Amino acid sequence: MQGNATRTARIVVVVALVTVGGPAAAEPRVIELSLRNGQLPEDQRVVRVQQGDDVTLRWTTDRSLTVHLHGYDLERKLSPGAPVLMRFTVRATGRFPIEIHGSSHGDEQTVGYLEVHPR
Repeated sequence: MQGNATRTARIVVVVALVTVGGPAAAEPRVIELSLRNGQLPEDQRVVRVQQGDDVTLRWTTDRSLTVHLHGYDLERKLSPGAPVLMRFTVRATGRFPIEIHGSSHGDEQTVGYLEVHPR
């Protein structure tokens, strides 16, 4: 009987250690980004997240343009007065440019970066 109790106690300790010491769970992140005159405010130019996070970038703008997140190949058309969501799970680590594209070819401009840190 005592052998079963000891074995059960060991299993509980191992399960507790694995649960506590395991990788952190991904965090859902909603990040507000407001383009004004084709620029992000200084405090929004670098978006920092961790690998595995579920990210939603919520974009607003004061003029029509297209925003492109390199490395994830996500692109959305933005218009004034209509927030647009860009949802994705962060997989690749590194620093990825966020560009806006105007109406003519060659009219790209880097407005910020997505920084993905390993978990």
